[in-house]
Amino acid sequence: MSEERVRVAFIGAGKQANWRHYPSVASLPDVELVALCDRDAERASQTAQRWGVPKTYEDYQQMLVQVEPDAVYIIMGPDAIHEPVTYALRQGHNVFIEKPPGLTLNQIKLLAYSAEQNGCITMVGFQRRFIPAMTALKARVEERGPIHSASVANLKSTRDFERPAATGILDQLTSDGMHAVDNLRWLCGGEVVRVSSSVRTLYAPGPVANAVMAQVEFSSGAVGQLNYDLVNGGSALGEGATAPGIFRAEVHGRNISAFVDAERDSYIVADSGEREVFESSVFGQPFGETPEHWLGFWHESRYFIDCVREKQQPHCNFADTVKTWELIEQIYAAARGQQ
Repeated sequence: MSEERVRVAFIGAGKQANWRHYPSVASLPDVELVALCDRDAERASQTAQRWGVPKTYEDYQQMLVQVEPDAVYIIMGPDAIHEPVTYALRQGHNVFIEKPPGLTLNQIKLLAYSAEQNGCITMVGFQRRFIPAMTALKARVEERGPIHSASVANLKSTRDFERPAATGILDQLTSDGMHAVDNLRWLCGGEVVRVSSSVRTLYAPGPVANAVMAQVEFSSGAVGQLNYDLVNGGSALGEGATAPGIFRAEVHGRNISAFVDAERDSYIVADSGEREVFESSVFGQPFGETPEHWLGFWHESRYFIDCVREKQQPHCNFADTVKTWELIEQIYAAARGQQ
């Protein structure tokens, strides 16, 4: 495969797929988009024309059998993803999916098991790990030794508290907030040792976990702090919905601290000196003029395709995602005093 393009098929032609994933994958020079599948034939046709995909299907099993891609992007909601991912893995296909990776912890455990049994390369799209400022400044801190503490804040604003932001299919921390929990795990490294937390419902009726704070101790020696808040200063997109708001990470090492906010300013300070604002040259690759670049979507696809080509498991594979979901369970358990 090293001298040939990686053949990629898509299952899903919805908004998120067209917004971030198709443009990222289509821009990779060593990738060939060979087919896509969507139950909506018109939507499939429009997406295929937009991104130059030669074949469309309404039956994903038929597509995978006929096309035999090197990798499959399955971009669907958590309520619909389990069956097509399971099928793809059993056919031996390498699979990329978005978060959340299902409706229950047991589902992602089953997917991780199936991937291992069938020798598949898998990845969950935790693109916050791939934000250029995040990867570059984290590496700068680690040049001096291990990270000793980190914090991740995901802050949004809810406009209509009578209509909770989540649909109820998944709780807020497991769906929308999973990025923040995963990012904290990735920054701190190691295994979870101890968790203390507060999970509250503020201003909204019903059991809406819209204000979560946690402190997590890791076997790496790092201590992480999580602040996931849907009733803070982030901007609201529409009635009952939440917008990206603020996603900020801090990483601290030996006399050095990095502050990362991909949608605003990212900078690093060392030895009580002047702050150094992040520039694209630090990462060594073009920063990019589109959100899929500076928010990490392009970089995560570049990484996944490289892993497929080199036959290596990504660090955010299905088995690793199990640990992120387990930390969410520990945060809830600690708040109930059950840890």
